[in-house]
Amino acid sequence: MRNVNNTYLCQAKIILNNKKINLSHKRLRRLAYIDVHQLNYNLFSLYNSYKKIITSDASNNQIVVLFVALAILFTLAYLIFM
Repeated sequence: MRNVNNTYLCQAKIILNNKKINLSHKRLRRLAYIDVHQLNYNLFSLYNSYKKIITSDASNNQIVVLFVALAILFTLAYLIFM
């Protein structure tokens, strides 16, 4: 099995613990490996719930970054044209 970045594992562990899902390190590494290296896998119900939680957290982060970027752009446009 290939290695998965330890930073990714730590972040996934924190996200799952916040959602009250406690996994052993071995199981977390296996789910992360499936998530990173086998993108079309969907036969394991624990993986499906893992993927849903990780994806929703990532999309929330993307929305925050989008709002910050738009705020910066509008501020710059306001400063340039005023």
